[in-house]
Amino acid sequence: MTIDVSHPNKLKTLNNFSNLNSSKKKNKFINSSQQQYNRCFQNYYHSYEYLKPNPIYIPHIRPSVNHWQLRDLLKFNEVDDLVYYTRDDSIYAYNLNKQTTKNYIKLNYYPRCFNHYDDVIVTGGLLTSSSKLFSLNLDNLTSTNTNIPARRIAKGLFSFYNPQTNTSKTVKLGEMINNDVTIYPSSANSYQSYVCNNDTHLYGLDINNNGNIKVMCKINCELNTCLNNVVKNPRSDKILTATGDSSSIFLIDPHQPKPIIKTIKAGHESGFGVSYHPNGYLFSAVFQDGTCQIYDIRNLKSRLIDIKSTRPGHQSGAFRVCKFSPANDMNDLLIISEHVGRVHLVDLRNLDYDNVDDHQVIVVPVALDQFGDYQATIKNPHLTSKDRRKSTAQEIVHKEDVNEQEEEEDVKPRQKFPIDVYPQSQDSFTAPIVYDYDYLTNISPRLFKDFSYIPPPPPPPPASIQYNLPPKLNYPQWNSESNMPAPMNQLEQDIAIEHVSPTSSARPSISQTIEDFDTNPDVSAHLESVYNNMDWASAPPGIAPSMSTRSDSYIYSNYCDDSYQQTSNHVNGEMELSGIEFCDPHSTNDSKIMIGCQDAGILMWDINGISRRSFGRFDYV
Repeated sequence: MTIDVSHPNKLKTLNNFSNLNSSKKKNKFINSSQQQYNRCFQNYYHSYEYLKPNPIYIPHIRPSVNHWQLRDLLKFNEVDDLVYYTRDDSIYAYNLNKQTTKNYIKLNYYPRCFNHYDDVIVTGGLLTSSSKLFSLNLDNLTSTNTNIPARRIAKGLFSFYNPQTNTSKTVKLGEMINNDVTIYPSSANSYQSYVCNNDTHLYGLDINNNGNIKVMCKINCELNTCLNNVVKNPRSDKILTATGDSSSIFLIDPHQPKPIIKTIKAGHESGFGVSYHPNGYLFSAVFQDGTCQIYDIRNLKSRLIDIKSTRPGHQSGAFRVCKFSPANDMNDLLIISEHVGRVHLVDLRNLDYDNVDDHQVIVVPVALDQFGDYQATIKNPHLTSKDRRKSTAQEIVHKEDVNEQEEEEDVKPRQKFPIDVYPQSQDSFTAPIVYDYDYLTNISPRLFKDFSYIPPPPPPPPASIQYNLPPKLNYPQWNSESNMPAPMNQLEQDIAIEHVSPTSSARPSISQTIEDFDTNPDVSAHLESVYNNMDWASAPPGIAPSMSTRSDSYIYSNYCDDSYQQTSNHVNGEMELSGIEFCDPHSTNDSKIMIGCQDAGILMWDINGISRRSFGRFDYV
């Protein structure tokens, strides 16, 4: 690990000064700030206020994100201590007590969203021509019990799964993709579910334990506004709050003939997450431009406060999910996830406009997953060969994942051991991953750019073991220079090495476009000639001729053809997130924050409950 937080190239500010005096002030500010933050790094990794010092990382979980904007895909079942997450066309469950994961329910489509009540699961998605459900005659509930006719063929999918009654049912619901689903108990034998669809409607469903599904309401909140998220007030069945592809926040009473109670104009771009505080009065909404707003439903004339992303206005800094700490939890925290690599920790006890930027942010670098891969092979003998250990974590073959691909129908739980991020040993992740908001915004916004974890070299073999060098092969010498294959220069080698198919298992890494290199027209012409003369008739099925560039080489191994996935290259050295969640397992006394990392693992951090319940405060700096 080679991360130097004091590297001068990593110091950045937001403002440019035009004169010498300003430059001197800038340098003075940077130097003083650098000294301050270096001291902070040595004291509890910036996390003494909210979190305990040693988080754990569970590698090889590999959550999927089947729509690049929908990232609320991590849920906690407090009854059974299970963590639900999406992986390809399935919902998986990780058991926190047994440290095992298993396929909880396998669907015939890639779920874009899901939710649960205890062990009951509902999912939403999109019917496509590549889906196994395309040729089946599914029930169509889109135009049921409503005066609003359907304009298009129903393509939305909704599934209900109850393991207690072994009931599983999938129906068509909505004309387009379903972006969010919820489920709440309405009686001992039935549930209510609300579904947000891109056809601008909110669907209310009544579901019994046998899987009978009825549409109770179909609500249009705003003309031409696709809905992205909905949540019910925890203290009232008469108040829903929803956001969509506009600046509006909708308060809805689904039981009324005119269900829209109030429309709040937030003034920001596309809402993607809503969450209620357990008291039922406060709610927060996050927007794609990197803004989180907190409101009190008792006074909606103005918002209470705005919280900004560390990268406002950029896709990497788009806010996707926000969640309050649950009921009976004394921590009073709000967590907010950015699209890539960062989760905000906001203290609700002492929050106002004077200190809104005085909060902390967890950063999840790609190097952490590389560290987890390496530690897993060290601590778990079944993940590595006894005779040989690869020199880098990227080259390790994980036998358990090969078995998972070969045995798709196998539902046997598989062990996934957590890794200590900061153990009391030399094998420790050497960089802090919790920082002040101000530091990430004004001092070092790209802290982990171009960094990766390099494991220590393997120990030398015993002297008694002798190794023979591999034999050198004699290549034939061609008589005619015209028959000789042209040697590959650096550009050709780069293209050959970097090409990765959409179904490969290559690890995401930093990429550069091909324009970054000096190109030779003769080489380009030669490559095009070779490409055009290739015999594609003998190629394996499914391989289409296409020229590869570096920009399309880093696609997740769980790529699905019917999803809206985008290429991920981690250019800033941070992992894309699949979801965030609070959890309180029965086996521990502390609440935890969980962060799902797309196609990687889950980071779990204990909240410092004792410190949060103390009135005193100790500053280390």
